[in-house]
Amino acid sequence: MNHIVNGDVVGDKIKKLNGNIIVWREMYDFGPLNQAWSLEETYRRRANFFEKKLKIPAEFFIKNCQKQYELLNNLSRSEEVVLWFEHDRYDQTMFIFLLTQLSILGFQKVSMVSINEYKGIEPFHGLGQLTSEQLIELLNMKQKISNEQMKEAIAGWNAYQSDHYEELNRFIQNCYTLPLLKQALICHKTYFPSPKTGLNEVEFLALSMLDESAKSFAELFTKVSNERINDGLSDLYFAAILNELMNGEYPLISSNKTLPNYNQYSPQAELSLTKWGMEVLKGKSNRVDLIGIDWWIGGIHIFENIAT
Repeated sequence: MNHIVNGDVVGDKIKKLNGNIIVWREMYDFGPLNQAWSLEETYRRRANFFEKKLKIPAEFFIKNCQKQYELLNNLSRSEEVVLWFEHDRYDQTMFIFLLTQLSILGFQKVSMVSINEYKGIEPFHGLGQLTSEQLIELLNMKQKISNEQMKEAIAGWNAYQSDHYEELNRFIQNCYTLPLLKQALICHKTYFPSPKTGLNEVEFLALSMLDESAKSFAELFTKVSNERINDGLSDLYFAAILNELMNGEYPLISSNKTLPNYNQYSPQAELSLTKWGMEVLKGKSNRVDLIGIDWWIGGIHIFENIAT
């Protein structure tokens, strides 16, 4: 039996189980994607994006992607593969990517341990909150991935990578065999910017919280995460979002230190709302008009340069 998990915490906690344990390290909840790209092109484009946005060395990123895919490909097709993933957007996008790749590689015995709650733990953020014993007990509840679920995962991954918003919408309306996917993709839609403010729901929430008072990055991240428990929002992703709001001559927020990235972690960076941020928050200005936008949401590239 082989196990694939999304983080070292869970991977370490299930080490007592027999079989290979692969910790998958990728962030499919943001960064460029496209149905037409090969895996190698996807690696390259995403590596360039993450080097620019989070200072992750492109060469390191590509090698990691190639190495983990090799680990996946080297697994025995005759042994069962168990995917350990929770309910949030971060996990579910990784989940459907992996199911798609397992199907392409010819794996037939695929199961999942996938939950959105655990008795006695509230709020439930994810599997990492459980003890080793609790996690191992969950293996008794694993469910075989049916042919219908595999087909839905592949269709979902294609819709997620699509550059047509309506394709994603159509899939969500007909998604029903994978129990946690629909809600995760509905959450995904909240990352598209509002026509009125140019902000997505996470950005609007962050600015609203900064309107109350200046906050450290760590404090703001905790408050936003507690409001958005279905996101699986990482601190690096949140930092990347905030960095975009500090671009140009009319930044919406300011910080007294560099925000966390791959090279350094500064959770005590102090964040404040600027006068332009206040105007956007009140609907008097639009983020796109002030600082432009250059971002990927699944397979959709939203780009508008204020200089054009």
